[in-house]
Amino acid sequence: MKLQVMMTGKRGVSVNAVKRACLYLKRKKTRALLLLCLLFLMSLSILVGFSLKGSTEQELERLRLSMASGFVLKADTNNELYWERTDFGNGASATHYAGPMVTDAMVEKICSLDGVEDYVIIGEAHEAWTDVTLRPGLYSAMEPNPNPSPDELIPRTEEYLMVCCHSVDVYPCKNGERHKNFRTGALSITDGKNLEEGDRFKAVISDWLAEENGLSVGDTLTLETKEGNFDFTKEPLKTWGEPVEVEIVGLFHANFSQPASDMTLEQCYVENIIYADRDTYIRLQDNLKGHARYEDVGEYYDKHTEVEFLVSDPSQVDAMMEQVRNMEGISMENMELEADSSAYEASAVPYRQVRFFSLLLLAVGLSGMGIVLYLLVRLWIQGRRREIGILRSVGIGKKEILGQMLAEIFAVSFAALVLAAVLSGPAAGKCADVAERLAAPKEGKEAYVVKEDQYFMPQITKTSSDEVLLDGTVSGDTIGFAALFVCGISGISVLLSFAKISGMGIRELQQSE
Repeated sequence: MKLQVMMTGKRGVSVNAVKRACLYLKRKKTRALLLLCLLFLMSLSILVGFSLKGSTEQELERLRLSMASGFVLKADTNNELYWERTDFGNGASATHYAGPMVTDAMVEKICSLDGVEDYVIIGEAHEAWTDVTLRPGLYSAMEPNPNPSPDELIPRTEEYLMVCCHSVDVYPCKNGERHKNFRTGALSITDGKNLEEGDRFKAVISDWLAEENGLSVGDTLTLETKEGNFDFTKEPLKTWGEPVEVEIVGLFHANFSQPASDMTLEQCYVENIIYADRDTYIRLQDNLKGHARYEDVGEYYDKHTEVEFLVSDPSQVDAMMEQVRNMEGISMENMELEADSSAYEASAVPYRQVRFFSLLLLAVGLSGMGIVLYLLVRLWIQGRRREIGILRSVGIGKKEILGQMLAEIFAVSFAALVLAAVLSGPAAGKCADVAERLAAPKEGKEAYVVKEDQYFMPQITKTSSDEVLLDGTVSGDTIGFAALFVCGISGISVLLSFAKISGMGIRELQQSE
């Protein structure tokens, strides 16, 4: 000991400090083991916490880009001030909305805003007849009445029911992948491709409809406009205009089950929906021209009841909606403007729960254990005042004593970090598995529900998340941060604790108990 004390030179002092640190840790095994456990738990909680946090944020970003669409501008079709009544004869009549609508000019102006990526026209469909077998609904369950009474609102003749049992809604679609039903995962392409901008007379149908009728990608489907689709008449099977032949370019699958009911219209079953390009929609609409109340149908090609605008950053939705309200040339008369993030919010819930847990884990690792470490180190150094007094009395300076204590804490920190780095991968993977199971959607609960709107069109709404998927990988950057933090906190704890007693005299230190 005396020989070590008398050694001179910076290198000698450093070597002596390291040797004394090793001897101290060897002698105080219990204390060193306790410190190792604390630093290991701190390191492991940081590594696992950052791993889960990074994984959840990555998934939230993916969901944000795919589901958090932006905002919707739509006409308030429930406002009775803008309703008009149409008489069909035989005492039958119906009301329809005839007020302000969203025009193509308005859409173009809104799309000129920075951050608006695209738009999707929703709430539009053309009822068409096609000679295929549909999923049966209300009309299939009806028995024909060859002699309907004059007061029947729906003439249940065999011809009329034949029209209704083969009628589908054709939805115009510029870019299929942008459509909400595909974007939210309610529907997915299982064969072929989705509709793309520039497609003409193309269609996407359900895999159920294709299998039921022996159809596949590349086959054609003929869509007709029957008089019975739009008027109560004695000739419901009469064709208006020209039939439209479309090529099937893709098949979609509904990722949920829609309960069967004799009260559900055939058009309201998702399996019976047909998505087509806008040229197909316009050609079908043209078939209505020249027929009573549909003479002015061409005036409505550029008018829509509801348009969804997709944005690049959903956090800016509120600000962008305010810009729309104040834009010149945008009339908000009888219009509603609202954010559209229901699908994103439903899917994001479990990931936010996992992220909260990861932040809690980080708080414990970064703050809680950091405070405990400081208090523990301070307590131990305070308990070594007599040892420090003896070392100083034999000529060992304060810096060398401080170097010894730093060497002790860094040696234990290094061992704890190595152990935590080795075990953090499996630990993060196990935590990710547990989080996935806890946040998984309830068994038997559908993630989507289908409701009919006032126009008997099916509206698919996402109500719960999909299967939660997390990556338990621990990155090198995370390990680097944990090393800096643990070593930094350890070193600062020693410096602060040593500073409390460094001003004490040798006699005072030696007299400490």
